[in-house]
Amino acid sequence: MFEIFWNMMKEEWRIHSSIFGNFMFALFPIVLLFFSFAGSLVIPIFIEILPLKQVILIAHYSFVLLGLSVGSFGLLGREAMNRRFGHASLIAYSSRNLPISDKRILLNFYVKDIVYYFLLWILPFVFGFAIASQIISVDISYALLFLITLTLSFLIGLSISFFLSTVYVHSLKLLIAIILSLITLNTFFTIYLKIDILALLPPLVFFYNRSVFQVFLSLLIIFVLSGLSILFMKVEYTEKKRRFKDRLEDLSNRFKFSNYSVFIAKDFLDLDRSEGGVGKIIFSFLFPIAIIWVMLYFFLKFVPVNYLIIFSILLGVISSSVYNWLTEFDLFTSYSFLPVKVSTVMKSKIHSYAMINLVSIFILFLLAIWRNELNYFAPALLTLISISFYTLSITIYLTGLYPNVLLYNAKIFLIYVISISPILLVMIFLSMLDPSILFISLTLLLPSFHILRKSYEKWEEWEQPSF
Repeated sequence: MFEIFWNMMKEEWRIHSSIFGNFMFALFPIVLLFFSFAGSLVIPIFIEILPLKQVILIAHYSFVLLGLSVGSFGLLGREAMNRRFGHASLIAYSSRNLPISDKRILLNFYVKDIVYYFLLWILPFVFGFAIASQIISVDISYALLFLITLTLSFLIGLSISFFLSTVYVHSLKLLIAIILSLITLNTFFTIYLKIDILALLPPLVFFYNRSVFQVFLSLLIIFVLSGLSILFMKVEYTEKKRRFKDRLEDLSNRFKFSNYSVFIAKDFLDLDRSEGGVGKIIFSFLFPIAIIWVMLYFFLKFVPVNYLIIFSILLGVISSSVYNWLTEFDLFTSYSFLPVKVSTVMKSKIHSYAMINLVSIFILFLLAIWRNELNYFAPALLTLISISFYTLSITIYLTGLYPNVLLYNAKIFLIYVISISPILLVMIFLSMLDPSILFISLTLLLPSFHILRKSYEKWEEWEQPSF
């Protein structure tokens, strides 16, 4: 058991370190520690605006969200193995040729993920807070308390996502039924019973009353959902023939308005034919949006800013994940024998990105109607477009066609955060003065176009990697 786990840990490290070196990858948690330390220093100022309970709630649900994003191996497992690492022999697929059961491998993989992300994300965050606590005069015991509750929050998010991804592998209809049931229950408890569902998160409750029962309840949720996932998980996927009609020419004709119609058609075919095409949207896009939607509802009770505007700012950042989907498994090496430039592929991804992001605009429009804030829709829409395009340009400049890989480089991640965070803070501050001021967000388009031009030049000169 331990030998498999340890080798999986080394395998995970080697995959990342082989891409951008041991030193740069080892610096990644140090960067997180620094941001946690810097963020903790401003807590005394922050709680003058937002009640401390809301700050603590946001911290815990941020780690639930992290767990949700990490736990979708069951959804994308086969595709990741076959398309991204098809040239490699990974332990997760060793049951095919070694006398090791699927469930044993998956259990080790699950535990490996827990330990790996605990060391990579949770521990640096808590250490950063612990160091800052001595400066802001906070009892150091809260660091240990955070270590317990944030870890449990992460594990609950991980187990929920792991369970739902397992359900998806068996039945998409059942997954949709479960999600709709959860939404209905949440609406019933919130609107009719006036119960704050978010405040019932067991680790959050334990943070305040130190009840051992809440720890037991947290562990029960984690073990039950994880156990069901491991018990019913499909690791050894059955062989089946998949036949698709040739729709490339038909789709290309529909996208004739773009100079990259063939590439766009390929992107949409890839999304349609890939494993978990719908699941990618659920786990990578709609879940974060739903959680932010709910958290803003409580957050903005205490901060005098417009809900629709703040949501549009955050939606602009989240929507940049669409670019990650489009580049996730489409390696440039597959184009290397064709007369195609790197910049051509990048431009085609941008066009596909813009088309898919019409979903973001639709979500923003629905929210404006639901909240009866159509008078703020114009500045919110321009803010969404500007932030989304600026974030995209930064992502492309720093990571090219490999955002899912290179953002784990400590240097790149640091530059990414520094390039985007100040812009978001300025936009939020301006929205507090007057939402109509955010028409000025259109000025972000100028530097965005300039950054994209520099990106094309930069990545044309680089030798394209094969990861």
